[in-house]
Amino acid sequence: MENIAKDSREIYKHIVPQAVDTLRNDLIAISLDIHAHPELNYQEHHASKVLSDALEKNGFKVERGVAGVDTAFIGIYEGGKGDGPTVAILVEYDALPEIGHGCGHNLIAISTLGAGLGAKAALGSLPGRIMVIGTPAEEGGGGKIRLLDAGLFKDVDVVLSSHPSSNRTVIPVDIPMGESWSLAMVGYRYEFHGKAAHAAVMPHEGINALNSVIHLFTGIDALRQHLRDDTRIHGIITDGGTAPNVVPEFAAANFMLRCRNREYLKDVIVEKVREVAEGAAKITGARLDIQPYYPFYENVIPSSVIANDARLNADLIGMHIDDPLPGQRGSGASTDFGNVSQVIPSFAMTFAVSEQPVPGHSKAMTDAAISDLGHDNALAVAKTLGLVACDLLSDPTLLEAAHIEFNARKI
Repeated sequence: MENIAKDSREIYKHIVPQAVDTLRNDLIAISLDIHAHPELNYQEHHASKVLSDALEKNGFKVERGVAGVDTAFIGIYEGGKGDGPTVAILVEYDALPEIGHGCGHNLIAISTLGAGLGAKAALGSLPGRIMVIGTPAEEGGGGKIRLLDAGLFKDVDVVLSSHPSSNRTVIPVDIPMGESWSLAMVGYRYEFHGKAAHAAVMPHEGINALNSVIHLFTGIDALRQHLRDDTRIHGIITDGGTAPNVVPEFAAANFMLRCRNREYLKDVIVEKVREVAEGAAKITGARLDIQPYYPFYENVIPSSVIANDARLNADLIGMHIDDPLPGQRGSGASTDFGNVSQVIPSFAMTFAVSEQPVPGHSKAMTDAAISDLGHDNALAVAKTLGLVACDLLSDPTLLEAAHIEFNARKI
């Protein structure tokens, strides 16, 4: 922190937290509104409007429906001290089927929106700009991938975001080289085409597609012991026939395949599961079609440089930070934030929403996403990330260090 322009920092270290405090009621109201109107992938019209309106109301230049995605948006606010870096802060706001905001994206929305608005309050004395990007469809839709492909991040120097995390707020700062901070993930739909027949009178005339799906599951289970420990393979049967007295002529299953290394996922796991599926088809005589089902989510490249700065700023505002558990290695989930982190130095701050452990993607997490603790910590994250954004804008050496580390981790 000693490299940061001290005069600038003395100004904004008070302004940013105060701005977030002033907006507290508005931000919590936005969280409750988004939570009460859960919207699935690429359907987040209400949330997108609420967030875009808030940026526009607070002086950001807002563009809606960017990159050909109706529910994506950009809000830009220019600093008052000339040209400089661009710090992007990513907002998420989609929900899960049936359980609503069981991943707490309403809290991501206000913590990142709040960070942008908090940093904006200090931008008059800083160079560069803040870009708040609304990124839809994180839950399997790959919204950030579409925005990357459209070139939306081409002028961005560094990316910040956040994510709720059960009952612990942890900012690991000593991250070994080679670490992956999430699981890379891709999904496929395995479709088996058989032949219908009367299951009692003429079963020998049929080809049982459901049996192929069952063999797919058992084959994958047999495969697990021969894959790396960080591999995760999980699926559901979506189609399995229409009546027990009819040999199923069509059956299908959707699977997610994951591990911490994207190359191992692409070159080993995907290929081995494909071979299992082909074997399952041969056993019954069914025809196999494999369809892409979930886009390829890259693993997250961490940033010790930005994490250290976040930890210092979290301490500055008095946020409680838990020590990492032994062996803790980031998230065991997958996110399209990983795709962004493979291109630009990135950091996402996790935070507690509950006093007791609570599983993600659950009704319990849906409830925790509107708890007092969840809102308090989301606003503390807004202050922390707002200060980090200002540090990155005001101190070229900090931004340079983040890029040097990023390039080293990319090798």
